[in-house]
Amino acid sequence: MPRTRVLFLIPSLAACGAEAQLVTLVNGLDPDRFAKTLVTFEPESDLLPRVRQPEVTVIRLERRRWLDRGLARSIAEVIDQKAVDVVHTTLQIALLHGWLASRRSRRRPRLVNTIHTTRNRDLKGEVSQRLLWGPLQRACSRVVFVSERQAEHWLSRYPGLKERSRVIRNGVDPQHFAPESWRQAGRSLRSRLGISREALVVGCLAAFRPEKGHQLLLKAFAGLPEDAVLLLAGSGQCLPEVQAAASRLGLGARAHFLGRIEEVRPVLAACDLTVLASTAVETFSMAMLESLSMAVPVVATDIGGAAEAVLPGRTGALVPAGDAAALRQALLALGTDRQRVRHMGAAGRQLVLERFTHARMIQAFATVLKRHQDGSPWLPLAGHTLPPAR
Repeated sequence: MPRTRVLFLIPSLAACGAEAQLVTLVNGLDPDRFAKTLVTFEPESDLLPRVRQPEVTVIRLERRRWLDRGLARSIAEVIDQKAVDVVHTTLQIALLHGWLASRRSRRRPRLVNTIHTTRNRDLKGEVSQRLLWGPLQRACSRVVFVSERQAEHWLSRYPGLKERSRVIRNGVDPQHFAPESWRQAGRSLRSRLGISREALVVGCLAAFRPEKGHQLLLKAFAGLPEDAVLLLAGSGQCLPEVQAAASRLGLGARAHFLGRIEEVRPVLAACDLTVLASTAVETFSMAMLESLSMAVPVVATDIGGAAEAVLPGRTGALVPAGDAAALRQALLALGTDRQRVRHMGAAGRQLVLERFTHARMIQAFATVLKRHQDGSPWLPLAGHTLPPAR
């Protein structure tokens, strides 16, 4: 049977969750069954060294304006040159240009889109979803959601997508994120930062963007005991204002800004808890899964599919989005019961092993993308859901 030729289109290879998930997928698909081309059009390339070249052909294009017809033409040329069967898009701007390119190409490949958003940042995002992104989803042959709640949200608005949709949750490699291999690295990091073994260490590994809720986290953390320590890893546009807020709140040496880090496992191993304080966009966080795989419970705002992995009382705690008081209370409750936290960590890792491995994710995508005996990549889907996480 000939290989299915897939073009994966994503804006950039920045070190973010959706991008990391795509690199894992592209690397993991069997090269004997899939011919893989990865196309980007924005300059960030942090994850490029992780792509398995030449098994994956990487083509870097340039977008000169928001809607770039020249970019769409270039993508269409790649589609025709590579005889692409399927274009898989990640993130909305990629969907727009992938759709334009598929219409311009001679091949007219099928379009598959993976959606990584649920709640919009603002009214502008809500309007653009209704006027542009919603209709574009209907042009896709397959739509992949990364959580059940996200699927429910979108399908309540666009019920016509149900017959072509599938839930495929993100996954991680539990051998890569294995807590026993990184305990000493975690202790060493605590020591370098002057943090005692007895201190409660709360971590947040997230880009400094408005929707990530760092300001909310600082307000909540300021109410914790003086011996609690906060580790903040990442970079981004909001970093200076978050640092200023930490200073205003008098957090001083209790808040450590680690900057952009290439290796997150020592940071996770140094933490007792991690926090996802997002106020929008978050759907099924890779940082959440990495933390759970490292046996570190997660306190998260109840957005998107967080409730499918952060099981209250079992693997962490959920709080309403935007509620600093509730976040503070959850951190206080867990921070005073370290034995409970350890039990939650073990349960979180077990949940990842059962439901959220990258092998499970890759196999599900292979089923959606692959060419079948009749030469078509498209057979009816048995259903749009995976077994519930609860």
